[in-house]
Amino acid sequence: MISYRDNQLYLEDIAVEEIVKGRQTPFYLYSLSQIKENIEKVHWAFEGLDYHISFAAKANNNLYLLEELKNLGVGIDIVSSGEFEACKRVGFQPSHVIVNGNGKTKSFLRNLVDYQPRAVNIDSLEELERLEELVNDCEESIVVALRINPDVDPITHPYISTGLKKNKFGMAMETAEIIIHKYFNHPFIKIEGLHLHIGSQLLYISPYEDAYNKVKEFINGLKNHQLKFINIGGGWGIDYTKDGAEFPLQEYKERVIPILKEFNMEIILELGRFIIGNAGVLVGSIEYIKETPHKTFIVSDASMADLIRPSLYNGYHHIYPQYNTGEEGIFDIVGPVCETGDRFAEDRRLNRPEKGELIVIGDVGAYGHVMSSNYNFSLRPAEYLLKNNRIEVVRPREDFQKATAYYNR
Repeated sequence: MISYRDNQLYLEDIAVEEIVKGRQTPFYLYSLSQIKENIEKVHWAFEGLDYHISFAAKANNNLYLLEELKNLGVGIDIVSSGEFEACKRVGFQPSHVIVNGNGKTKSFLRNLVDYQPRAVNIDSLEELERLEELVNDCEESIVVALRINPDVDPITHPYISTGLKKNKFGMAMETAEIIIHKYFNHPFIKIEGLHLHIGSQLLYISPYEDAYNKVKEFINGLKNHQLKFINIGGGWGIDYTKDGAEFPLQEYKERVIPILKEFNMEIILELGRFIIGNAGVLVGSIEYIKETPHKTFIVSDASMADLIRPSLYNGYHHIYPQYNTGEEGIFDIVGPVCETGDRFAEDRRLNRPEKGELIVIGDVGAYGHVMSSNYNFSLRPAEYLLKNNRIEVVRPREDFQKATAYYNR
C-alpha cells in the first residue's frame, strides 16, 4: 500500500500530495484492495476446512467498511449493544453474527434472544444463569458457545492478553464441563460450541498449538455433548515494525491447521487487526520542527486523540515522511495535545522532513479511529476509502456544532 517513487510517498498509485488536496489533515485512509488481499490469505490458510470468518468490529466500526466486508462474505463479531445496532444497520444476516463480551446486560441479552444470532459466546456461569432466566420467561431458545480460558501465555502485551487464568475473560475448562452436562437437555439453552481467544497481536505459533490441543483433549474427554463448532478467536499479529515480524501464516498452516482438522467441526474465526490493520494509514501535516539542546521534535497536527496506541500500549507504528531525500536524523514525533504522552515515536531515525510537509503513520486500520477521542476538545478526523483508484468519504471530519449539540444555550 505504501511506497516511494522518485523519492515521493505514494499510497497505492496516488501520490500523498494529490490525496491531501482539498482534504483537511489529519485523516484516515483505508485501502480496499489491501483488505481483500488479507482476506484471501485467510482463505488460503483454511482451504479444505469448514470455516467462516467473522470480523471483530471492535477493531474498526466504520459502517461503510463493515458493509464492504459483508459484501465480501465476511461475518461480524460484536461485543456491545452499540456494535449490535451497527451490524443490524449494515444488514448482516443474524446467522453471520457472533456475540462476545463479558458484561452483557439483561436488556442486551433479551434483544439477542429476539434476534437469534449464530451464537452468543457465554463468558461465565453467572452470565449463563442470567440468560437462562430470560429464555425460561419467554420460552425461546438460543444457541450459545462457552468461552473457555485455556490458561495459555500468548506472548503479547499484557493489556491484550486474554487467555491466562488471571485475565477477566472466559471460564475454566472444569466449569465448562459442568455446564455442558448440566444444560445438555435444556429446552432453551442450546450449547453448540466452544469459544476461545487467547490474545491479540500474536506472532508465535506455539500458543495456538497449546490452546487448541488443550481444547481437543477437553472435547475428547466429554462423555456427551451437542457441540457443532469451535470458535478459535483471532489475534493474528501484523508487521508494525517492518522487520518481517508478522504472523507466520505458512507455519500456522503447517502446524495448526492439522490440529483444527481433527476437531471435525465448523471453525469460526474472529479476525480484526489481520484483516484491516495494515490497510489503514493516518495522514498528517508537519507544523514545524522544534530544536532543543537535547531533542529534535517533529510536531504534527495529528495527536494521541487521533491515534492512542503509541501512548496507551507503547505501540510501534512505522512513520513515513512525504519525501525520503532529507538528511537522516533522530527525532521524536509528537502532536499538539497538552500531554507529554502525546507522541507517536521517540528517538526515531527518519529522513528529516520540512515544515508544511506531510507525514504518514502506517498500520492504523485497526484500533485507530475507533479509539479516537475529543481530548483537548479535538475533533475526530475524517475517514476515506481508496477503492478502484478513487477516494470516497466514509466518515466526514467531526463537526464542532454537532459535537456540542447537547448544549442549547
